[in-house]
Order: sequence, then C-alpha cells, then structure tokens
Amino acid sequence: MRFKKIVFVRYLPLTKAIYTDLYFEELLKNNFLVEYLDVSALFSLPKAPIITFDFSGTIKINSYKQLDSYLSINSKESVLFISIMTYDGSVIKLFRHFTKYNVKLGVFARGVFPVYTPEEKFQIKKYLKVFKFNSLYNFCVNTLAYLFKKYEIIKAYDIIFKAGNYGFWGLGIGSDLDFKKAEIVNVNTIDYDQYISSGEQIENIENDKIVFLDQYLPYHPDAINFRIKTVEPNRYFQELNSFFDKLESITGKSVIIAAHPKSEKYKSFNPFNGRKIFFNQSNDLVKTSSLVLTHASTAVCFPICFQKQIVLISSKQINVALPHFNLTAKAIELACDAVLMDMDSIDEMIIPSFINEEKYKNYKYNYLTSTQSEHLLSKNIFINYLKSEFKKH
Repeated sequence: MRFKKIVFVRYLPLTKAIYTDLYFEELLKNNFLVEYLDVSALFSLPKAPIITFDFSGTIKINSYKQLDSYLSINSKESVLFISIMTYDGSVIKLFRHFTKYNVKLGVFARGVFPVYTPEEKFQIKKYLKVFKFNSLYNFCVNTLAYLFKKYEIIKAYDIIFKAGNYGFWGLGIGSDLDFKKAEIVNVNTIDYDQYISSGEQIENIENDKIVFLDQYLPYHPDAINFRIKTVEPNRYFQELNSFFDKLESITGKSVIIAAHPKSEKYKSFNPFNGRKIFFNQSNDLVKTSSLVLTHASTAVCFPICFQKQIVLISSKQINVALPHFNLTAKAIELACDAVLMDMDSIDEMIIPSFINEEKYKNYKYNYLTSTQSEHLLSKNIFINYLKSEFKKH
C-alpha cells in the first residue's frame, strides 16, 4: 500500500462539505487513518459563521511549536498530507514547515475557469493571484512566495490530483512549477462526478422550466473569510427578479432556483419573489431543463455535460463589486459560445437556440475531466491510487 494515513490541512475549521468532497468516509471505510489538521489559529482570518463538522480525527494546531511536534512524528513515506489551501504569500511560513520536514504533499487541483483569451492563460492568472488583495504588501509577499517555490526554498507538491488539462491553474502562486515537478493523477471536478453518477441524459422530456444556478452572492461565507467585497443584497435580488420576470414573459417558461450548497439563509426566507427553491438538486434540475442561467459558476459543468443552452448574467453592480466575475463570465462565453447579458441594461433578450458541440467538448476536457477519468468516480481513482504500490524506477 502506497499510503496508510491521510492528513488534510486547512486554515479553516472542518465543514461537512470538505468531509464529503474529499472522501473522508470512503477513506475510513477502506481502513486508512484520517486526520484533519485545523491550523486556523495560525492565521488571522475573520471569524465567519461557519457550520463546523464534528470529526474525531480533527487536530487543532495552536502554535508552530505544536505543528513542528506533529510534523516530526508524521513525516513518513506512508503519510500523505493534502493541502486544502491556495498557495500564496499568506501561507509561506506554514509551507516552510512542510518543507523543513519534507512531508509528502498532495493537493486537489480542480474547479478552475477558462481565461478571457488563450494567449492570456498565465498572464491573467498571475495578475489575479498577485493582486489578490490589491496592495503593495501582498504583491511583495506573493512575489516572494513564487521565488521561494522557484528556488526550492519551499517544496513543490509531490502529487496533484488534477481535473482537466488546466486544473492546476487553481493551485495558486507558482502552479506552473508544481505542474512540472509533481506526479499527476487525473480525476474529475466534484460537479462532474455528480453528473456521471446521475446516469445518461433522459431524452425527449418536455420541460418548461428555466434553471438558475444560484451562487449565494450576497451572503457567501467566503466573502467574510477572505475579505472579499460582494454585492448589496436588496439591489442584487431586485435586479435578478426583474430579469427573471422579463425572461418568463418572453419565453412563457418559469424560472426555478437551484440553491447554492451553502445557502442557509434561503431555508428561512425566499428572496426570489416566491419562485421555487431546490436544495442539492442542481444536477437533476439541469438534466431536464430547457435553459440554464448562471453567473461565473463551476456548476456550469452541468449544462456543459448535459448539452444545455447557457445564459450568463451579470450587472453593473456585480462588475464593480466582483470584477473577476466579469472576466470569468466573458471567458466562459468565449470558451463555449454562451450568451452573456447584463441584467440592468438589456436591449434585447437573446435566447440561445443551439450549442457549439465542439466547444462544449473542449471545455469538458480542459476544465472538468480527462479521457482517463471521464467514466470513473474521483473517489475511486483517489483511493485506488493510495492503495497502489510505489513504482520502482
């Protein structure tokens, strides 16, 4: 067996989503030792109202001295550390300790978007990472993070579990260096795994519903955790509902809401003017939809895989508060011939009547899956890899 123990590391407390998406239950059932290293005490992130998940294998690290003690015991060939953090200047000290003890370090690289034009693949990614917090200090520490990785002061990842050709873009600073040095294991995005779990598309189903893939923009907990500016709720929902009203009037079809997995507030109030809200059903709703609406969401996987027409929606407010959304929306529009509309300045409601099958196929293999993994569940690929023997060189 290649590994006996898996240690997940993150600067936030464990949530049910992390427990599920990273296969804790499956690992335990396959007799792996599993621990969650909560290093949030080492960082000064704002305390968002996170619903934590109680797991007996959680270990809270309160100091770097305690971290050193843990790493000195667990820096073995049979222990794999999985980082659940974007590598940038804020985690240099933590990754220096990983390097000091030369732990086996893995990461899941999945859930990335295209960029606006092909020639800007790396330029825009570097720009977004380097200027993440729009300050000279962060520019300097992010540059330092890149140089540390380039000159091996901080070790590159040993293993990358990558979804799509460009999945490694999401690793953070120096992702190109990691990709050159790491062992690559092809997996799928979380949404793609849901897609293949659902079976084949049902043909010839009459459906008069338009699905909106919600992103919980005004209330997403990441906006608090990572100090991200977001949209003003009342104005956002007013624009959104007005857009839905116009679309329903033109098409004669109803808009239904596929709620974001973290949308706890929707369970106690409905900001969509009484439209039906469905939880944890995005895959099935898209499967039988007539049209899909979204912002810049990784859930675009579902209309891509089920070959549904896509309308990307934005607004002046979104573009000002979340400028990266505008870049990503334009990139998705270009990558798969979707339609992009501003909710607050619609001259003509353009409803796509066809899809570009070639572009949908390219999107699938560039950002969602691979020819090696497209018919396999990531959890099985992951566990089979962990159980396999080391290759002898």
